[in-house]
Amino acid sequence: MGGEAFWLETADKITLRAALWRADGLPRGTILLCNGRSEFIEKYYPIIAHFRDFGFDLITFDWRGQGLSDRLIEDRLPGYVDDFASYQRDLDTVLAEVDRRGLGTRIILVGHSMGGCALVRRLADPDRQFHGAILTAPMLGMMMPTLAKPALRAVSWSLSHWEVGKRRISPREVTTVADWTFEDNVLTHNRSEFERYAALVRDHPDLALGGVTWAWMDAAIRETRELSTLPEQAITEPMLIFSAENEAVVSNDAINDLVARNDMVTLVHLQDSQHEPFIEEPPVQAILWREIGDFLDRIAPIPHI
Repeated sequence: MGGEAFWLETADKITLRAALWRADGLPRGTILLCNGRSEFIEKYYPIIAHFRDFGFDLITFDWRGQGLSDRLIEDRLPGYVDDFASYQRDLDTVLAEVDRRGLGTRIILVGHSMGGCALVRRLADPDRQFHGAILTAPMLGMMMPTLAKPALRAVSWSLSHWEVGKRRISPREVTTVADWTFEDNVLTHNRSEFERYAALVRDHPDLALGGVTWAWMDAAIRETRELSTLPEQAITEPMLIFSAENEAVVSNDAINDLVARNDMVTLVHLQDSQHEPFIEEPPVQAILWREIGDFLDRIAPIPHI
């Protein structure tokens, strides 16, 4: 796959794994790719190749607590974070590296699910201007039974303040994508892509991440509630969002609400897609990449020498 892998240290002394690929020829700009919860750089190799084919440099990384970045609690498998503000420190660190390498003149943010959530926060309260953003199934709300939401909010908030906050919500034995069956997965209809993802985790167990902790759930609930109260027109850069018809992870209603309140946001609703359109069946991917290509042509035209 090529590229350059390296380590970065955040302001609060967390080590992040990052990687950079350069475009062939004069780049159109830099893609900053932010993956979702439990994901890692290697899963995105085909997506990285596609953006490079469009003519972009691309930098990406593993969030704290997942991939090969520092895990935050003794048990590697539960997904843990104290506050989603910690993810903004990760972004600060990667953006500083973008600037240090002279890649920051035209930055386009790309994020999936939890990564999209972090990018909405960054775009709504920016300390710098970006050229645009592309989000797939951003986690602006989570799918859960309506009647269960108040109880889950109260319990996760209470437990997050104690050591039990570092424990997984589910009492069942921890599982990762390596343990799932294709038939029961809620990510994609594409068997080969699902098996590729699962094989990466089976072959490299250090990449694995299981279910979330009470602390992570509390942090996620607080963050998505705050994002739901953003003022109208909070997004000032062009943004393209993809939502999935067969979504079972994040809330499409929350996505639709963000779109309705921001004129700079364009929504493409993908029929026959589950949560991860980047690894969906070829017809879904064809629509996805056509829309992305058109969007990039509008906001970052190919440079002429």
